[in-house]
Amino acid sequence: MIPAAYFLATTGELHREFAILFILVAVATDALDGYFARKFNEISEFGKIIDPLADKIGIGIVVVMLTIFGDIPLWFTGLILSRDLIIFIAGIYIKSKTGIVLPSLMSGKVAVSFLTFTLIFAVLHYSWMDALFGLLLWITVGTLAYSLLVYTQRFFQTLKEYRK
Repeated sequence: MIPAAYFLATTGELHREFAILFILVAVATDALDGYFARKFNEISEFGKIIDPLADKIGIGIVVVMLTIFGDIPLWFTGLILSRDLIIFIAGIYIKSKTGIVLPSLMSGKVAVSFLTFTLIFAVLHYSWMDALFGLLLWITVGTLAYSLLVYTQRFFQTLKEYRK
């Protein structure tokens, strides 16, 4: 995400388009990494922690920059960062109480996929995309909220099962 952040922070012809390119490369390599880890059974406890953490940091950098530049609203950034922080802290708590590192859930992957599209629209910021961006923003809010609900249910279910 560092190259994407560089192109977001600097001005020049096609800089935003280059930022999109690097964001898409980051998303694609992350997906391939996950695919091959599962395919060759190379999933580790460390990987289940560091991969989502790296994703959250990368997304956090992009959303903060887009908020500074006025491309996305502050409340949206607060929602994203708060949700990610809650999920991360809950994961640490579960690990400390149970020794289990819980994997990412499909609802979270769907939410992050919508978030990625929303961020791409925000980076491009073409006026003809405004209505679609607004719609995508609210769909993303819904998927983020739903995924947080699912993660919260799993958190309490895991604690309940551990206490038995």
